[in-house]
Amino acid sequence: SAAMADDEVDQVTDEVEDLDLGMDKKKKKSKKPKEEEESGGGRSGAAADPKDKGPNDIYPYAEILQRVYDSISEKNPELMGGKKFTMIPPQVAREGSKKTVFVNFKEMSKKMHRTMEHVMSYFNAELGVPCSLDPEGKLTFKGRFTPKQIESVVRKYMLAYVQCQMCKNYDSKLVKDSMTRLTFLECNRCGARMSVQNVEKGFHATNRADRKAAKNA
Repeated sequence: SAAMADDEVDQVTDEVEDLDLGMDKKKKKSKKPKEEEESGGGRSGAAADPKDKGPNDIYPYAEILQRVYDSISEKNPELMGGKKFTMIPPQVAREGSKKTVFVNFKEMSKKMHRTMEHVMSYFNAELGVPCSLDPEGKLTFKGRFTPKQIESVVRKYMLAYVQCQMCKNYDSKLVKDSMTRLTFLECNRCGARMSVQNVEKGFHATNRADRKAAKNA
């Protein structure tokens, strides 16, 4: 009879739904918003508020990104208005025929919020030549160096001891732990804290004297 045929169809349908339960649930979920939109969702056709979504609902990427920015702007507004760091061009002069003077070294160190002694020790190790600091804050090197070479060392110093590796901002400070004797870079923007290598002669740039000594060895 027709009633028995309908019962058999319903039974087969139920078995298929049981076998493909996961896929069927996904399909039902995807249809649910459309049904709510057509019926007005019980709110007289008003648009659904994103805040009313449950923990298992799917959020569009753009909406997630906007929520992240809104949260950062609300809790840490200073992170959204960071200024780009502008490096001061190094002023380099000759002193005789065998010395180079970094004229605005004091100003450069102040711009990076680092002590002149720490920056000088890095230059000493990186260039592999003696250097001295005069009372006016000028740094003198033994040897002849171009402004481009000095700028290259400054950039390397900033990447190693100024720039935050998390948010890439340059508003940071160096803190030395008296217990472990390790130096940490602390970001004033995002709060990240990471250890940095102590300035050592082991990683200074190879110069002509080094190459000559290695060749004669």
